[in-house]
Amino acid sequence: MEKDWQQEKEMSNIFWLKLIIRLALKLPRWSIRLLLYPIVLFFFLTSGHKRKASYHYLTQALPHRPQVWHVYKHFYWFAATLVDHVYFLSGQTRLFDISFINREVVVNSLEKNPSQFLLSGHYGSIHALRTQLSDKKYQIRPVVKLEHNQNIVTLFNQLNPDFYKDIIPYDGLNTIFEIYENLKNNVSIALLADRPIGDGKTLSVQFLNDTIQLPKSLFEMLLRLPFSANLFFSKYLGKNSYQIEYFSFSIASNDTPQTLAQKFADKLAKQCLESPYNWFNFYVYWDSKDHV
Repeated sequence: MEKDWQQEKEMSNIFWLKLIIRLALKLPRWSIRLLLYPIVLFFFLTSGHKRKASYHYLTQALPHRPQVWHVYKHFYWFAATLVDHVYFLSGQTRLFDISFINREVVVNSLEKNPSQFLLSGHYGSIHALRTQLSDKKYQIRPVVKLEHNQNIVTLFNQLNPDFYKDIIPYDGLNTIFEIYENLKNNVSIALLADRPIGDGKTLSVQFLNDTIQLPKSLFEMLLRLPFSANLFFSKYLGKNSYQIEYFSFSIASNDTPQTLAQKFADKLAKQCLESPYNWFNFYVYWDSKDHV
């Protein structure tokens, strides 16, 4: 990777975020989606590095060579899911058609084992999943690196004060102890495993046609702590539709952090091929030496 994702600025602007949130709470959702077109165009035109990263990814995820409108669509889907967070956090879930494949399997799994690692990537919307498991007996707390997402987190916390209470702020080694304490108390932990964490060690894995780096400490934790791990992908389907899929992530006795990381990368790649516009990593996530 030429540049760590944490060195990239948020693809958001506090002025635009505040404006969109205020309008979203007052205007119909369809009108907000219309307003997104010029706003997304502004970011599209002024974010050259992110355009290039999107194009690089889409050349591998799409079955055809991407054109400029495919990259714009990628930007737009990111913006659309970001705005939908406003509706999810303000309790307006009636606006959405959310399908949950094998929901009974998920519920049964959580009833038998309420302490799980739920792994995903920066893919679709985690909030769509949380609305479907909002029953108080199923507690899910995501781990969030606050300093990189501070604008968004602050605004979302103003929308719903419980948002901040539910998250676990990433704080290096201390985070592992907090994760463990929550798991012991029947709380599941949601982790986005598709980006390196700080200056921590990484594992090289194959993702589509690239070599990328995943956080070694995360997959070491899965092996060391006696809790099961599963995958979920909450993809945006367009308009007002989301689809949630839940997969078992079995850990074999001979697994290593490397093999677990590759298993995760393979599952994520499959999802990206099925729904390319849902993966939101607009930076040089690949090892650039592979493309000299």
